[in-house]
Amino acid sequence: MHLSRRLSELFNPLLNSLDGRVQRHRVNSRILVSEANRFVFYRIPKAGHSTVGKTLVHYDPHLSAEERQGIEISGSKSGPYLHPRELGRRRAQVAWREYFKLTFVRNPYRRVLSAYLDKITRNKPATKNLKTSPTDEHGQPLTFLDFLAQIKGVALYEGPHWAPQVALLPRDRSRLDFIGHLEKIDTDLAKVVQRVYGRQMADGVKSWDDHKTKSGDDFHRYYDGPAIDAVRSLYREDFAAFGYSSDPEAALR
Repeated sequence: MHLSRRLSELFNPLLNSLDGRVQRHRVNSRILVSEANRFVFYRIPKAGHSTVGKTLVHYDPHLSAEERQGIEISGSKSGPYLHPRELGRRRAQVAWREYFKLTFVRNPYRRVLSAYLDKITRNKPATKNLKTSPTDEHGQPLTFLDFLAQIKGVALYEGPHWAPQVALLPRDRSRLDFIGHLEKIDTDLAKVVQRVYGRQMADGVKSWDDHKTKSGDDFHRYYDGPAIDAVRSLYREDFAAFGYSSDPEAALR
């Protein structure tokens, strides 16, 4: 199993092209490939990936109403789409060279707070088998500032939910055809549906609400001076790569 995984990471272009700071096998399951529609969707946790995926399934012309309903009932986040390792090297080469490659990103202040609220305060499974602990030495949930301190260094890349977004994408981000922003998901996702399916998003965005954390509520409760400085440092690459202001007030606009 590990040898097969290693060979895929070496020779599959959808995997060996990745940034690599987050282990590629953790990213593999977050990449969706549609051979029928010729797209590759790099899903970034806590950046609206479930809503984008559900919307892509909803408008997919190759799916029947019964198939879409079955996917929704199952709760599958992958839907009918494949991951790079399932494609194999040759089909992945075609996807890497020819398919429409997209992702959606989010303001780092909002995204890391959403990860904290979901995975630490709710004690969700993303922290299992990682060095990051959801509790302090007294068994109490970590404060937001303690969490930010804990994910400095190597731990920052252990959890895809809080890893920098650039670390979940190809090293050469110019290979991406579209980078959408969660803050503009209505208009950006409409552009994707038009480009991929050649149709308008007549039914609007199909939201997946199960894991919403309402990270905008009580924003200032979590963001004092030290937390702002920590996020600016931890996610400086994301701020620069995706055009987000380092001013936390901009995250609320």
